[in-house]
Amino acid sequence: MKALIVVEDDAVADIVRFYLQPLGIDVIRYRDPLKALDNLDEISPDAIVMSARDFPRHWKTIVVGIRATKPKSACVIILLKGEFFTFEEAAKAAYLGVNGVIKEDLSDKSELDRFQQILKRYIEIDDSRVLDRHIPGPYDRLGFVFSHPVTLMPIAGAIETISSLGLSFVPESTVMVADLEPGIIIEDASLRVDTRIMHIRCRIMRTGTVMAFLFECGDEERNVISTYLAGRAEREIRALLNH
Repeated sequence: MKALIVVEDDAVADIVRFYLQPLGIDVIRYRDPLKALDNLDEISPDAIVMSARDFPRHWKTIVVGIRATKPKSACVIILLKGEFFTFEEAAKAAYLGVNGVIKEDLSDKSELDRFQQILKRYIEIDDSRVLDRHIPGPYDRLGFVFSHPVTLMPIAGAIETISSLGLSFVPESTVMVADLEPGIIIEDASLRVDTRIMHIRCRIMRTGTVMAFLFECGDEERNVISTYLAGRAEREIRALLNH
């Protein structure tokens, strides 16, 4: 599975990638819509995510180009709209064969849910990769804490979801992280996985009441996380047998 992202803003592109990659989708990103158009046939994407705010004219050309060879069932196209997206533009998107239009701000949980549901409705998701995204349960020993890059204050909280690529995190104090922005690198973070505590470098992908972090680590650390997450069923069975 391949997804083409045509987005100018790095922070928006990174958060789209953050939610696509755990689904087992290879991501190709272009900042220039004309280059994306030139390479449509070669890439032959299964999904396209494009910013209508960044490229209010070019998105139509790309939609027409892909729909000449691939119907809605063969390539899902999702437009990311900014603050101004008129009814007329929405009507054009529907007429040209866009699968869905959502807000560019994926920190809005309802928009994120719509984004994921549109993808799952039209493309076959690799279930083994979906299972890699894990909601910690009572039998898990997982924890995350990081130091504010400026104040150096420790930021504690709870992991909402975690995968080998990153995690979403609810900080105990939103005031302490109010000045942080997407794209900032966190050099001093610790991730607890069972009895192991790993020093891990990560990038902030989303801020607010629920933050998102992308791990920038090696294969060894990712394998530790993946192996632990894959053992959830065994942990639950052992815990039940011990009661």
